[in-house]
Amino acid sequence: MTSIATNVGALLAQRYLRAITSELTITQNRLSSGLRVSTVTDDASTYAVAAGLRGDIKAYTAVSGALQGSVAAANVAVAAGESISERIGDIKAKLLELSNDALIPSARSAYNADLAVMVSEVNTYLLQASYNGNNLLGTGGSDVKIVANIDGSTIDIRNQDVVNLAVGTINNNGQAKAAIDDLAVFEGLLNTALSNIGSDLNRVERQREFIARTEETVRIGLGALVDADIERETTYFNALQAQQLLAVQTLGIINQNPTVLLGLFRTD
Repeated sequence: MTSIATNVGALLAQRYLRAITSELTITQNRLSSGLRVSTVTDDASTYAVAAGLRGDIKAYTAVSGALQGSVAAANVAVAAGESISERIGDIKAKLLELSNDALIPSARSAYNADLAVMVSEVNTYLLQASYNGNNLLGTGGSDVKIVANIDGSTIDIRNQDVVNLAVGTINNNGQAKAAIDDLAVFEGLLNTALSNIGSDLNRVERQREFIARTEETVRIGLGALVDADIERETTYFNALQAQQLLAVQTLGIINQNPTVLLGLFRTD
């Protein structure tokens, strides 16, 4: 039945056009944002999971930054330790020169002055092996606790507490030999300290790499959840545009039907 009061065909065509327009808007939003799920109305459960993953990504980024920044104190300690190691060879050579009992007083005095300067430099390096108020190599420092993962777990860079080198004035061969023995003990402690710090640094670097890879994996998972398939959405968008055009044309044709009916009532 055809009616001039209710154009059923037009109403159905309008419904179809609204559906197409709605789908077209959704597809256009996906293309412009690059996301299949950008709001909670798109997919509530997926959006909630994605929000949690985004929070984890931010946490991993923060942990990675903490791991990277915390190694500065250890690097300062390593640099100081390497400088001290180089100076130890000079001190040992000077002690061997002072072990000669045949040295004349003026020469011994000059050698002792040089020795005192070298020892002072070593102890200055120990004192200055500090970063942000913490000294991992010399005395008075403390372990550096580093956040290692988003669960709040930590790893430590250990404080070594290497005591200052003590070498007094050398007046004879016996004192020189004793000082050489003390220097060997100091060198052993220093080497152990550098080995420990190096081991801790390697652990931090391995953890940083693990966190970086984990973050990349989470990002991939997030993308799989919410990213739009651009090729698919583009094809769908073009198809919807064609459907929208046809729907508009169809609606125009259907709206002509009441006019045809009215023509039946003409009297001319």
